Order: sequence, then C-alpha cells, then structure tokens
Amino acid sequence: MKIKLTTALSYFKERLLLTIMKTFIFLFCTTVFSFNSGKSFAQEKIKIDHDQLVTVDQVFKIIKKQTDYRFIYPKELFNEAPKVQLKKGEIFVTKLLEQSLTSNNFYFEVSNGSIIMIKENAKPVVVRKEMQSIEITGKVVDGSGQPLVGANILEKGTKNGTQADFDGNFKLTVKDKNAVLVVSYTGFIIKEVPVKLKTTDLTIVLQDDATTLDDVVVVGFGKQKKESVVSSISTIKGEELKLPSRSLSNNLAGRVSGIIAVQRSGEPGYDNSEFWIRGISSFKGGTTPLVLVDGIPRNMNDIEPDEIETFSILKDAASTAIYGAEGANGVVLITSKRGKVQKTLISYRGEYSFLEPTRLPEFLGAVDFMKLYNEGLSNEGKQPKFSEEIIARTQSGLDPDLYPDVQWLDLLKNTTNNQRHTLNFRGGGDKARFFISGAYFGESGLFKSNPNVNYENNIGLKRYNLRSNVDFDVTNSTLLRVDLSGQYLETNYPGVGTAALFRNMTLAPPNLYPMIFSDGTFASHPTPSANRSNPYNLLMESGYAKEWRSSIQSKVAIEQKLDVVTDGLMLKGVVSYDSDSRYVSTRTKTPAQFIANGRDVNGNLIYNQTVNETVFGEPSENNSGNKNIYLETSLNYGKTFADKHLVGGMLLYYKKETQLNSEALAFRKEAYIGRATYMFDRRYSIEANFGITGSEAFSKGNRYGFFPAIGVAWVASNESFFKGVKDVINDLKIRASIGRTGNDNTGGDRFLYRGTFVDASGYPIGIGGSGALNGLGGYTEGRFAAPTLSWEIEDKRNIGIDLGLFNNNITLQADFFDNSRYDILLQRNTVSASTGFRQAPWQNFGKVTNKGVDLSLNGRKEFGDFMVGLRGTFTFARNKITEFDEVKQPYSWMNVTGTSLNIPNIYIAEGLYTENDFDVSVVNGANVYTLKDGLAVSTLSPNNLPGDIKYKDLNGDGKIDQFDQTRNAAMPTVPEIVYGLGFNVEYKNFYLNGFFQGAGNVSTVLGGSNPEGFFPFTYGVEESSVRKEGLNRWTVANPSQDVMYPRQRSVTYFHNTVASTWWLRDASYIRLKNVEIGYNVDKSLLKKLGLTTGRLYIMGNNLYVWDKIKMWDPEIGNANAGMNYPLPRTITFGLELTL
Repeated sequence: MKIKLTTALSYFKERLLLTIMKTFIFLFCTTVFSFNSGKSFAQEKIKIDHDQLVTVDQVFKIIKKQTDYRFIYPKELFNEAPKVQLKKGEIFVTKLLEQSLTSNNFYFEVSNGSIIMIKENAKPVVVRKEMQSIEITGKVVDGSGQPLVGANILEKGTKNGTQADFDGNFKLTVKDKNAVLVVSYTGFIIKEVPVKLKTTDLTIVLQDDATTLDDVVVVGFGKQKKESVVSSISTIKGEELKLPSRSLSNNLAGRVSGIIAVQRSGEPGYDNSEFWIRGISSFKGGTTPLVLVDGIPRNMNDIEPDEIETFSILKDAASTAIYGAEGANGVVLITSKRGKVQKTLISYRGEYSFLEPTRLPEFLGAVDFMKLYNEGLSNEGKQPKFSEEIIARTQSGLDPDLYPDVQWLDLLKNTTNNQRHTLNFRGGGDKARFFISGAYFGESGLFKSNPNVNYENNIGLKRYNLRSNVDFDVTNSTLLRVDLSGQYLETNYPGVGTAALFRNMTLAPPNLYPMIFSDGTFASHPTPSANRSNPYNLLMESGYAKEWRSSIQSKVAIEQKLDVVTDGLMLKGVVSYDSDSRYVSTRTKTPAQFIANGRDVNGNLIYNQTVNETVFGEPSENNSGNKNIYLETSLNYGKTFADKHLVGGMLLYYKKETQLNSEALAFRKEAYIGRATYMFDRRYSIEANFGITGSEAFSKGNRYGFFPAIGVAWVASNESFFKGVKDVINDLKIRASIGRTGNDNTGGDRFLYRGTFVDASGYPIGIGGSGALNGLGGYTEGRFAAPTLSWEIEDKRNIGIDLGLFNNNITLQADFFDNSRYDILLQRNTVSASTGFRQAPWQNFGKVTNKGVDLSLNGRKEFGDFMVGLRGTFTFARNKITEFDEVKQPYSWMNVTGTSLNIPNIYIAEGLYTENDFDVSVVNGANVYTLKDGLAVSTLSPNNLPGDIKYKDLNGDGKIDQFDQTRNAAMPTVPEIVYGLGFNVEYKNFYLNGFFQGAGNVSTVLGGSNPEGFFPFTYGVEESSVRKEGLNRWTVANPSQDVMYPRQRSVTYFHNTVASTWWLRDASYIRLKNVEIGYNVDKSLLKKLGLTTGRLYIMGNNLYVWDKIKMWDPEIGNANAGMNYPLPRTITFGLELTL
C-alpha cells in the first residue's frame, strides 16, 4: 500500500521540483541578461533617408522609430525652438541629440539604457529681497508606492516645470511658498499640490484614472488604445481582487459589471463560484464563459491575485466574435504581470485570517424534538412515542449517555483559519525584464481534528504557486517572451467525504445517541444505516482521503517587427504546453460501535455491539490528467497617417489540442481570425472582425462556422463644438456593435453526429432461448446519427456610452444589450417512442433571448489631505425562452415557452385549510373531516385536515394535480440582478475601504424539490432532525395563518412538502462583502528600514448579510435546503512590504 502512495507522491514532488528548477533558471538568466554594456547607447546609429528640416520633436520621433529609446520631457518644451537641419546618411544618436539640443540650451540624460530625459540647462536666477524663491524636492509615486518615472511637475500658471527621474524623485525651484504644483502622468488623474510650508521630501501620490487604464485596453488577441475601442469591455486591476479566498471567481460578483455570480459552497478546494457574463442564454449547451490567461485557455481559480495585471470581460459581439464558436458565453481575459524597466522591486504580502460560517442552520434540542414528534402522532390520532418520564430525564441532563441531547454542529465544528504569503520580484533593464512570483495559500476545515490518530481527518487545503514571466529584447526589432507557471494543490478530507458528513450532521436527531459514551465507547443506532450513522464516528474514525493536483504551464512568444517591409507591421508566434494531473487516495475504516441498554447495579453502562470494527484496507485510488497544446501565429499592423488616420489590422491562425488520459482521441480545434480597425481624427472609429472556427464536434460538412461582427464609436468630446464644455464633460463616447458568435459545447458527449450501437439486452444470438451456449447478447442501434448537427448561434446587439466628468473625477460606462441564442443543441422531447428511436435524437432546436443593461460608475473628490471615492456596478439580464421542444400543453401556465430559464414549476398556495373548509362528523369518538363541496380535492396526498396547505385549482376541475402547477409565480433561482457599491476614504497615511454586494430578482423554494433536511421528520423520528423554525407551526390551539410550518405530522406528508408559493421566498440579499482599514507606513520610517512601501491592514469579508431567508446564507440557494458546506466569514490581518 505504502509503495503505491509513495510512488504517486514522488511523481508529484518531481513535477513540483521541476517547476521550481525551471523558474529559478529563468530568474538566473534574467539577471544575467539585465546587465548591459554601457557602450551600446554611444554606438547606436540611425539612418536619415534624405535632407530635411525638422522640429526637435520630429527628431525624437525619428530616433524612436528606429530604436527602442523613450523620451521624457514636457509636451510644449520645444514649441518655440528653432528647427534642426538633417543631412542624408547615418549618424550616431548621441551626436544627433547634441546637435539638436545644445543650440537650444538643453541637455539629455540616459536612464537605464533606454529612457532619455530632456532637461533645460540651469539659468541664473535673479532673486529680489521681497520675493525669495523656494526649492521643492519630492517624489511622485502611484497608489502602491511605485515611482512614476518621467511624471510632469509644473508650477501652476507658469511654464516652470520638471520631470521625475528614474526613482520618481524631482527638484523644482518655485517663486514662493504660495505656489501650487500641477502633477500629471499618462493614465493617472492630474493632481494639484499646494506648496505651503512643506518644501522637502514631498510624497505626491497619483491615483489611477480608471477610464484610461494606461490609455490601453486589453482586447481579444491584442491591445488597443482606449479611445479607439468600439466594443463593450469591463476591466479592473488585479489589486481589486485581493481578497482572502483561494478561488478568484469568488471575488467577482458586484465588482465587474456584466458578471452574474453565485457561490454555492464554502468547502476548501470546492468553493468556486458559478458565474455567467450577461446571464444565461441556453438551456442545454454550455453556459460558462471562455477564460484565457495570457491568451491561453486555463483555470482562472489557479492564479494568484498578486500575479494579475488586468482582468477584463468581453461582452458584446465586437469583442467576442473573433473567438467564433467559443465566444457566445462571453470571454474573460486575465493578463499576468510582466517586468518593467526599473530597479528590481521585491514585494511581500502576508495574511492570516480567522474563519467562521456566515450562517448555519439551527436545530431543536431533544426535549422540543420529542414533544413535536408526539404532537405529530397526536394529530394523526396515534399514541405518543416519548413518555413524560423520558422527556423529563432528558431535560434534566443527569444521564446524557442514556438520555442524550446533542447539537451536532455545535459539538463538531471548530475555529478555522487560512493564510496567504506571496513574494514577487519585478524589474529589468534595457535588454531583459522580469516578473517572478511565488505564493502559498493554506486553509483548514470547519470540523474538529482527532488528536488520537496519525492522519488528518479534518478538511484542509494547501496550494503553492510559482510564476516567471521574462521578456528579452533579442534585437531592436525582436522581442522574446518566455512564461512559466505552476500550481501544486493538496487537499484532505474525512474518509466518508465532506458532503456525506455534513449531511449526517444536519440530519442526526439530538436524542438518538450521544456523540460518544462517557467511557470513550463509540455510540451507534440499534439498526445502523446510512441515515442513522453517528456523525462523530464519521468525522473522527471513518479514515481519510487525500487529493493532489498539479499543473505546469509554459508559453513562448516571439514578436518580430517588420518595419523593413512597411512601418507598423509585426509578426507574432506563440506556442504553449500545459499539463494537469490529479490523484486521489481514499482509505476508510469503521470503529466497533455499541448501544447502551441501561446500567448495571454498579451504574456501569450495559452495551450491545451493533457494528464490528474494520481496519484500513486497500486504498481506493483515482487519477486523471490532461495535456494541452496551443499554437498561434499572427500578422499585425498598426500605423497613424497624417496624425489623423489610425489604421490597424490582424490576421491570426491558432490550433489547439487537449488530450485527456481517459480518452483515446484528443480534442482538437482550429480557427482563422481577422480584424480591421480605423479611427479618424480621434473622433470616429470602426472595427470589423470575424472568427472562423473548425470543431471536431460536427460532421465534415458542418465543421467550420463563420462568425462576423462590426462595431462603431463616436468620441463626441473630441469634436470642436465640445470645447466649451470640456471642463465639465471631458470624455463622451457613444458605441454600437452587432455580430454573431457561436457555442459548440455539447455537454461532454462527443461526435453527436455519428450513430452508435450498444449491447442489446434481451436480444440474444445463439442456441437456446437466451443464447446461453455461446453467450452473445447481440447489438442494437443506440444514438441516432445527426449529420446536420451544428453550432448554437447567438446574435448580439449592443449600444454603449462612456462618460467622463470634471477631469474624469466622475466616470460612467453603460451598455444596453439584446442577445438572441438559437439552434440550441438538445435531444428532442416530442419524438414519440413509437417512432423506433431507442434514444431521443439530437437536433439544433430552441431559442432564448437575453436582454438587459450593465453599468459601472466611479467618482472621487479630494479635500486637501482628505480623499473620498465611490464606485458602483449594476448588471441586469433577463432571458426568455421563445422556442422550446414541448408537447402542446392543455393550459398556458404550463408552457415552458414564454418563461425564463431556472423558473420553479410550483403550486399556488392560498393559505392553510381552516375548520370552516370541512364538514366534521364523529366516527367512533373521533372527528372525521370531509372537504366541503366546491373545494378542490388534493390528489397529492389523501385526508387533508385543518392546518394543511390549501392550493389554488387553476383549471377549475375540482382536483389539485400536476395541471395546477405554474411557471408564472416565481422569479428564477439564478439572480437577474447583481450589483455592488463600494467606497474608499483616505486621510494622510490612513485609509478605509468598504464594499457592499447584492443580488435581486431571485427566488428560492425552501426545501427545493427534495425536502431532505428541511421538513420535520423527513425520514421518520430516528433519521431526521427538526430545525428550530419547526416550532413556528399551525396547532389546534393556535390555528394561525401567519406561521411557517403547516400542521405537524410524524412523517413527510407529500401534500404539504411539494414546491409551492407557501415555501417560496425572495432570495434577494445585500451583503457587507468587504471592509478594510489600513495604514501606509510613513516615508521617514520606510527610509530608516530600507523599504520603498509598507502597509498594515485589517480586513473583514462576508461580514453581514441582509435577506429574507434567515435560516441559511441566501447565496447558497435551495441546494439541499441549505445543507451545503457554509460560506465563510473572515477577519484578516495583513502586511505588505516593498523593498
């Protein structure tokens, strides 16, 4: 046994070791290549094609075009400078700069080999006695404390200015202490800083301009200038996703407009949220978005938030059509961080969190439990089961071995925690840049551990992440990117499994047996079964399971400028190889278990054994894995003509293959993609693109699909007539797009276009009536061939607006969408069995429309040292089934067509029956109740009584049956509305952030379609618990309509437990999702400690929820009546440092 486990562990450790070795090899290479000869700049030459007279600004453009140098200087510095005469031929860059600058009284400095800073020679300053000038020194940084190289610092009302150097430092002489500094940097909001009495060591922090995001937006297969983008894209930075959760998907709801997300479980390792972009548009095919990490399909929950640069959501056809048959459900683009030309920065973040459930179900104690069961028996005319003596002894608590009263969740749950540590290295030189990251995340489970065993019986998780992104400038025109990342995850849980354990903890009655007998003997039921298992034994003594998951991802990309062919042309190639594996080992056992029948004369318990001990045997093993290969090549073009015509284009081809270890044949797909863009005078933009996808899922004649889209935009704020309102409306863009996308996700079944044959049970071939002599069972047709089967198609229409007010201190992005999905992949429901089909045939049939709006709003305002910011998102998406394969229904309210997806089909409750609804007669001394004439009789369960639920007879036939169920009485069980509202307040070095997240237009049916664990005595008195809400019930003494539970019975009464509006609840909620208070360490202390930045913070997550359900967290929905592993509330203490 140990040999197998050790072999598996060695395999995973070797994979992890290989990842570590490769990562640090790249780190070493990066460090080596970052050292460059100081002679490279001095030896650099450029070519002048012809004699020409140009401005100094044009000189810089010529140099930039032929080299990788970047210039930093005030925009209007050379407006009045004389032009420079250039002669045809070659010239050293240094000589050209000297000729251009010296005569104009300027000079240049080279920072780190590629940044050229232009400065003005010092001039004598005449100082009057009454007006003494002041020298200001300081540093310009971003919100995370990173220096902003080349930030512009200008004395307001003058042309006196300078730029920040390589470390963000600056020095500027101003006229007096009343001067105001205007500080600006591309992609950041302009800030005005009064000098006042502070003249040295100023720290000026610029905030990101959310509307520009460095003036570049990540789009499919590339980037575009934000001003020219015509599509609907929501983007946030990785910093906003840093929350104490392993799964990135748990951090999205309400933070990114366009996303609808729900988290149904908090179990470590299995707590990923379900999420959709602009809702759900298919009732059969796949509905999850395509997720790409650095352009490669990968699992988003494996990536650390500290590794993320930007997180983008592509929502409309103009942005998703290029993904062809994978774009119908929207696309998630995650861009990881890369190196920068800067000194190496080392960043560390450490967090330690305490966790507890947001809400757990509460159950009746043993006394109330027994009394309620006796009441149920009495309501049925039966004798009580529990005597007053038993109830009294239980209530006394004097002998918990024989008269137990156990609250299983309270006794078996434990304080849990998680912790996260990340370490990042980022920097580079003029020839190589790098970002290297390592991270650890660990979380313990909700249950208690057994200190008496040498294995971990509780739930637990450990995850390790490594990433290395390295960029090499092989030549001035060749860029090589080498990316390597890996994840290793290890989880453990009880041998019986987490779901089964939590189920038993919520089902076990409080009076059935003690957790464990007082002398340490394991307790059991007299006739053990799955529903009667002691939760303590399952947790502590059922054994254990361990799971290992490992992933290694690699990517190499080469970008080659082809300016020798034509300016702006670039060829790019990408190759990626990923490998994922999973191994599970489960070892189970059972302890000897007993029941206690009483005590002997000495007071010792008298036992009878009910379960024999079983020891660890052979482990149950399971493994899976896959490898993914991705190849891509593209030709890209982008150039501006005459300063007004921005032209771009792309042609791309990719091919990918996924090989599962469970499949003989790999999954393969290829695509041809094209895009053309044009923008005139920064005002009018148009983009046309297409994706041609080839998929193995369909027959040869239907294997390729064409998916085009077009989008237009008008930047109204750049029109001349807008100049008068620029101070108020500084940015206004109107966008529109239309196009087609597809979905080839067939739900796991492959090659649906091909017919199959299966073993023909009941059709023997051979001698004898059953073919017993040769054992041939024969074959028959299985799935019917569907050669015309093809993609699901979605037509998307979108209109959007981008608005910036008061220098982008207020920004708004709003989009209105109208999507139509048709040719949905499904098995026909209306094909009769008499046609001879053994399985319903597959066909493209069905239509769903999806309409709505999503928007984001941001605002900020500074008041001296005080800054306030607000942000909000709102997403509304409502779908409607307009074509569904259903037989003609006898009544309109039964139709699926015309309703929304995920709508419950329920009865309408009109309250509870009262005494007035019955004719009462006495038979053998007992009351007999008969419904009065004119009241519908239930066919669900016989013998309705006062206090049972009264349903509406929709069709008026005098019966309550399936024809009285309707789909028009409830909202969907997936929210139509998701929203978020956040605020942040800063005062000097202190800050406070808060975020509320909510959902609306969503309902849940308490108990769902399965009443397990919700209705009292679901499986009888020995196999079911009762929630504390069970006391809020109808009784003879209190025949109120304002109760939660109807008339109590001793067993499940189907008439009362079917899904109906009696159990329907509004599942809308608003949650205080996150609050963080922190302190940015003072600059003087940082300097003493040798640090660049430092931050201390306390954060709370899932702190409180306002809702109407109350019994469990509303986000879990009606899954198992709230019996899923609960969502966690966390309190986190964090530290972040940068060297």
